[in-house]
Amino acid sequence: MRQEALASFKRRGMVCRSRGVALALTIGLLVVSVVPVQAQTGAIGGTVVAGKTLRPLAGAQVVLMGTKRGTLTDSNGRFLIPGVAGTTARLQVVMIGYKTETLTVPVGKLDIEVSMQVAAVALNRIVVTGQPGGARAKSIGNSVDVVDAATVASTQPVNNVQDMLDARAPAVSIMRGTGMVGAGSRIRIRGITSFSLSGNPLIYVDGIRVDNESNSGISIQAFGSAVVSRLNDFDPAQIESIQVLKGAAATTLFGTEAARGVINIITKKGAPGATTYNFTIKQGANWFSNPEGRMPTNYWRDPSGNMVALSFADLQKLYGRNIFRTGGLQTYDANVSGGSEVLRYFVAGDLTQNQGAEPNNFKNQFSGRVNLDIQPSSKIHITTSAGYVNSRTELSCEAGCGGAMWDATYSTPAHLPQYECAATGNAYGCGFQLGFRSWTPEAERAMLDYQMVHRFTGSVNLEWKPFKWMTHRLVVGTDLTEEKNPEHLPYLTNDTLIYFWGPYYSKGYTWENLTTHVYRTFDYAGTVDFDVNPHVNSSTSFGLQYYTKHMEFLQAEGDQFSAPGLSTINATATQVGVHGDYEDNFTLGMYGQEQVALNDRLFLTAAVRVDNNSAFGSDFQWVVYPKASLSWVLNEEPAVRRRMPDWIDAFKLRMAYGESGQQPQAFSALRTYEPVTGSQDRPAITPQAVGNPNLGPERVKEIEAGFDAGLFNDRVGAEFTYFHNRTVDGILLRPVPPSSGFPGSQYVNAGEITGHGIEVTVHGSVLNLKNFGWDLAFNVSTNHTKVTKLYGNDTTIVTGSTQYKLGYPANAWFRERAVSATYDPTTGRATNIMCDDGNGGTTPCYGPNGEVLAPRVYMGNTQPTTTGGITSTFMIFSRLQLNTVVDFSLGNRKWDNNLRVRCQIFLTCLENMNPEQYDPALIAGIQSNDILNQWIINDASFAKLREVSLRYTMPASFAQKIGAKRASITIAGRNLHTWSKWTGLDPENMFLGGPTFLEQDNLPQLMQFVTTINVSF
Repeated sequence: MRQEALASFKRRGMVCRSRGVALALTIGLLVVSVVPVQAQTGAIGGTVVAGKTLRPLAGAQVVLMGTKRGTLTDSNGRFLIPGVAGTTARLQVVMIGYKTETLTVPVGKLDIEVSMQVAAVALNRIVVTGQPGGARAKSIGNSVDVVDAATVASTQPVNNVQDMLDARAPAVSIMRGTGMVGAGSRIRIRGITSFSLSGNPLIYVDGIRVDNESNSGISIQAFGSAVVSRLNDFDPAQIESIQVLKGAAATTLFGTEAARGVINIITKKGAPGATTYNFTIKQGANWFSNPEGRMPTNYWRDPSGNMVALSFADLQKLYGRNIFRTGGLQTYDANVSGGSEVLRYFVAGDLTQNQGAEPNNFKNQFSGRVNLDIQPSSKIHITTSAGYVNSRTELSCEAGCGGAMWDATYSTPAHLPQYECAATGNAYGCGFQLGFRSWTPEAERAMLDYQMVHRFTGSVNLEWKPFKWMTHRLVVGTDLTEEKNPEHLPYLTNDTLIYFWGPYYSKGYTWENLTTHVYRTFDYAGTVDFDVNPHVNSSTSFGLQYYTKHMEFLQAEGDQFSAPGLSTINATATQVGVHGDYEDNFTLGMYGQEQVALNDRLFLTAAVRVDNNSAFGSDFQWVVYPKASLSWVLNEEPAVRRRMPDWIDAFKLRMAYGESGQQPQAFSALRTYEPVTGSQDRPAITPQAVGNPNLGPERVKEIEAGFDAGLFNDRVGAEFTYFHNRTVDGILLRPVPPSSGFPGSQYVNAGEITGHGIEVTVHGSVLNLKNFGWDLAFNVSTNHTKVTKLYGNDTTIVTGSTQYKLGYPANAWFRERAVSATYDPTTGRATNIMCDDGNGGTTPCYGPNGEVLAPRVYMGNTQPTTTGGITSTFMIFSRLQLNTVVDFSLGNRKWDNNLRVRCQIFLTCLENMNPEQYDPALIAGIQSNDILNQWIINDASFAKLREVSLRYTMPASFAQKIGAKRASITIAGRNLHTWSKWTGLDPENMFLGGPTFLEQDNLPQLMQFVTTINVSF
């Protein structure tokens, strides 16, 4: 190199003759010889982001092709490879769930941005299955839905975990109770598979079971529409992904209780690299949209016979201020992450204050999390996860959880001041009701119903790999929840409030329920994995699991405070009493599984699990659950690939059979007694529960089959699943015969329920232009159930207005149906009423003495038969992203109790004022004294514009001006429009405290707008 440089100098006529020139030449030669070396070595660095959202991707593998050198991206998506030779280099970026990217970059460039596109079919994604380390999606014979929670939380207006699941996982139904802030929802996966037991899926967080109660809180003891779900304690901003396993075919290894499905929550972890600081601020508002156009107008005839109407607008004008408010929403979230190859960390904190449309409805919550990843050697990997939640949720549960909704929905002109005072002869206190049904909103809101929660969820996951072919995993953890559920009315000094509450209750009272739930998990699993030969791999897994649940509660009440400002039970004049109890439940299970892989494309799996649970009767010691599955990646078979159309890029065929169970409630098998005070104040006992020593678990047997496909150059992904399940020994809560001497009900194995349906997901890139992209995702699922067997001589199990009847959907609507009648203007009554006889004809509804003659006939499903969602994402100039989500629910009917109460009890509908103008069969139903109620069981199908968000990612140059690496701003709305024929206020709202699917004085789902600013340093 030096000779070439010297020759070059000579050609230019530069001859060194003096000592000074020789020195200069020597320096020049050294410079020339060094510069080429510097040009040959340098660093390469940049950021790896998700192509559509520009979200940094942590843990992506960046490899320098042609060498063994590489690195992983840190928590901010950054990577750096130093000491790269040459002027250009080839990089390969790999991440599970995304297409592999290969690119040529100049050496020395440190601001490379690698945009990774989501793979249409992520066959190498790791999913949780119960065995150590999970399994690759390509090897699993059942469907598993994965929600990219980190992306959803950063781009969409989601308030809780249930919002994240909505419309993003087929066959997962979110059944909302009320629009009050902090209220929970039921989650149902693949419909109803039980007579009486809970349909809640199991919830796992970082490998341990946690409290999955969906309707906790004091309001469950009132009217049941406003309840708190424990699932929503977890902060969406701290979750990386959510995996949903549906049905027994997927959940065999999770054992008893897993028949309703499993939801696995995986929280965020740190990644190797520099420390990253991330801050998020949300500011927004919640409100009851268009109450004037949605709340009913009520009618009344004054003493002179004139009809008087009272609309919501009139009621609010008379009230003198807004009945409902616009509530504020603010969230402050911060997290720190980073680390090295040995130790990685993620530390987060979140503070949320969310106000509802009722002035005393709010949720304030703080949540914190510390996750550590420790890998001292290639053989040992320790993961710790610790989360804490402190929250207070005020549910505004007065008047049956209706609050002001009760008094506004059922308002009456009879309570307008001019009529109320005339009716009472202008006595003291008249005119206070202002048209409201019972009390004014101030009187309703004097009482407080709220829930305070302290919750700790912690786990340690130890993975030991002593040999390349052997892995051991031990998970130990606990989930501790302390609930305080007070109902409190202070000592009242306001004369108006005293008028409504009366002299006794106006002195106040307090009622408290203290509940503690402790879940503990001890889970060991091992796997032996080795190649039998170059074409056959064997993976043998075995596990032992022990789960405990402990619940204890204490409740007490005190009435009448001695003075204002007091709040404790000891400060009341009368203590009603203290009651406490506890219960424990234990599950011990073990399993073995064998998976054989042929050429890493055909996977055959067989497994068996045995369980014992403390709630089983004495005749059921161990229950066996088998499993078998097949997964075949056809596009990797050479013979099949040659015959496969070019537009099919990937195709996996899958099939699975499995069994799982649902345990009875604690003490269900035991005959119990409770202490009482006997004669002469002596201690005694009395029968409490009859028990059932023959009680066994429900068993769900399920088969599913389907395929996953990547199409059109991996631009479209499609998933299809057909499932058929059968519940054997379904458990029913049946009333105990009085002759037994025991009160209450008894759990029995009552019969069988079958269900079947399909699940379809299609997602892909519709347009992918230089400055515009459009991605579309669609999912739909169907579910049809049928009662196929009832033990004994029963053909029907009646549960109020719903029935489990042979040959019909589970828990379906059955009522007498009036089909014709004659209106008699002289009496104002419907006469000659004929009903459906259930065989295509008619029969008189009543006998000569008023007895009901008509049979109850099938009127529809209580559960939706079809659900789904449509998600659309538009990318404009790579920085601007528009997201929309529409979800829908079809095929179910619901009980409109608002209509029933207004028209049949309070008589404030137009039908009551002018019955001659309506169908006589309808009038017959209204006048039937709660018998001919088919007119209030109405279609609750709907489609809802659930989410719209507009997100702008700032250019790097702008973010750098404020010292940040990345910044974005999002403007989003939620619950923006509903399409439905439902006769009530909101087709989603329903009673959550029992089996009846009805809406009554529930606040509709609130419209919400929120602005989010996110900055990373």
